[in-house]
Amino acid sequence: MEQRSDSLTHKHRAEVWSGQSWEDIPAKKIASCLMSPEIFASYTGPGKGLSVIETEGKALPVSDDCLNNGDIAGAKSWNVKSRKAYGICLSLYDQNPVNGKMSGDPIADAFGLCARRNNAILIVADGVNWGEKSQLAARAAVYGSMKFLNQKLFSEKRQLETTQDAIKYLRQSFDVAHKTIMDKEGGLTTLCVALVCPLQESSDYVICTVNVGDSFAFVFSKRWGLREITVGSHDIQSERNIRDAGGAIGPVDGTNPELHNLTCSMTFVDAGDIVILTTDGISDNFDPVVTKLAHPARRHSNPETDSARPLDLRKPEMEPHERHQYSVKEMERIIHEFELLTEIPCSAQELCGAIVQHVCMLTDPKRKVLENPSLFIKRKLRSKERKRRDSEIVEKMSKCPGKLDHATIVAYEVGVYRGEDNENYDYEYEDDDTASSTGNKNGDSKNNDSFEYRTPPPSPTYYESSV
Repeated sequence: MEQRSDSLTHKHRAEVWSGQSWEDIPAKKIASCLMSPEIFASYTGPGKGLSVIETEGKALPVSDDCLNNGDIAGAKSWNVKSRKAYGICLSLYDQNPVNGKMSGDPIADAFGLCARRNNAILIVADGVNWGEKSQLAARAAVYGSMKFLNQKLFSEKRQLETTQDAIKYLRQSFDVAHKTIMDKEGGLTTLCVALVCPLQESSDYVICTVNVGDSFAFVFSKRWGLREITVGSHDIQSERNIRDAGGAIGPVDGTNPELHNLTCSMTFVDAGDIVILTTDGISDNFDPVVTKLAHPARRHSNPETDSARPLDLRKPEMEPHERHQYSVKEMERIIHEFELLTEIPCSAQELCGAIVQHVCMLTDPKRKVLENPSLFIKRKLRSKERKRRDSEIVEKMSKCPGKLDHATIVAYEVGVYRGEDNENYDYEYEDDDTASSTGNKNGDSKNNDSFEYRTPPPSPTYYESSV
């Protein structure tokens, strides 16, 4: 197969660039004039998601010349989903067996995706701590950022000359998100925003992201496997405190955000690759220490503390970078296992379902400890009995794998959408003579006799919030 002279090298296809500003990112030309304005999926959650910010109370304009055609943040409806653009947001916390209430409600995560024929905007936010202010902050951040990007790129039709221009707009959307939170008197939230668009005079695509906190972005490549795009936002060589997000927008000091780990990132992708955004409720549940498969490496040996906390010698001690590598590979394994089971490439919707199902099954033992009906029998307990019961619960919880949290995942399949959810995109590689067996030359699924749609694994509605 004849190759285009502008095709990216193998090395560059899997490389990730990151820095603290747009100037640290290579300037690659974007086919801005070819970016389609036609939306095929616009989806938000949980519940009404970002649309709550505009539909409940006074709308918050991005500028004086904001969208005035009846749209909400750039789309007419925010409940249009697709197998190629999908998201799930749910609670992993326990449910009271007596009154049915979920711990941690309301869900403080939020997401929004707006997918067009050959480009997409994906956003996830994780409100810091629990409560309505955290929920409001996440939704306001997604709303403000989404509205700004849709307005600038598609309403005002601002041209993106290079990837640096894309990063600039993504970074500016953070300022709008922060202002929206302040106007709505919300709390703190992490934020991860991604833009997928075609490169000029090339069949390749580029993903530009900006994130703050511990909400991350990944790409699942049919050729290169899974890699993290936002890896520059956290030091994988150092021990990370999973209770510390590392940064947030909103009134951290009463007025200003904490942008300590704000990072701009970029990588190249092929048609058929899947872009994934997650909050820490997903990503942390692939850490081998969190899943009780390993111990964190001990920096200094202390006989007194070591004897007080004996380690299970059957489990290895892992360095921070080893834990990160394992987490990425474990997530990749879950996706591959789904593909082996179904014998078809994983769609964005099926990928979300497979990842969420894995995380829910992993954390189920923890919920069962807290949902034990005997804990809710009304009886008077003496102080010693109560302390003994509580210590037993803590001990059981410490042995159970996983982390209970609000969890969000958003996924988008890169390529040119031709109007059919079941179509296979064209996968072309530099050293292949033909397109990959998962797609044909025209990206048309009608001629692929082996294709069979299968329902993705169901998300556990039992744990979903009623928000």
